[in-house]
Amino acid sequence: MNKSIRLVLFGLLAFVLTSCQDQVQQVAGTYSYKISGRAVVHYSLTNDTVTLTNEEGAMDLIRIDSTAAMMTFNVLRGPVYTTQAQIHGKQITLDPYKRNITLGSTTYTVTASGTGEFYDNTLIVSLQYQSNDISTDEITLVCKKN
Repeated sequence: MNKSIRLVLFGLLAFVLTSCQDQVQQVAGTYSYKISGRAVVHYSLTNDTVTLTNEEGAMDLIRIDSTAAMMTFNVLRGPVYTTQAQIHGKQITLDPYKRNITLGSTTYTVTASGTGEFYDNTLIVSLQYQSNDISTDEITLVCKKN
């Protein structure tokens, strides 16, 4: 009986310790990233679906606390964007942030947000871009941990 109680207490302790792990610390670090997809441009009388120019760069996932992180996107030969994200287990939710996208010769400011999942050393996020003139279709952010 005494051995059974110790075994149950050990199992309970192991469960508590693993459930209290710092979820951000496990995935924090520097990643290489690429964004690709399509956007719909809304004109006064028509809509046009445009393939986005692929974007590449470095992304840093920086710990704020056990479930919150700061994400910085350093676009190769381009600007830097930042946002916060919430991490719960393997799931990530990016807070909305402003960024620019260029379609043809026109640059648009959009609000970006997204949700995704961690797989080993890879993060895959489904992004959404929104503005008065733009909505998105199938934009994917893939980040590979360096």
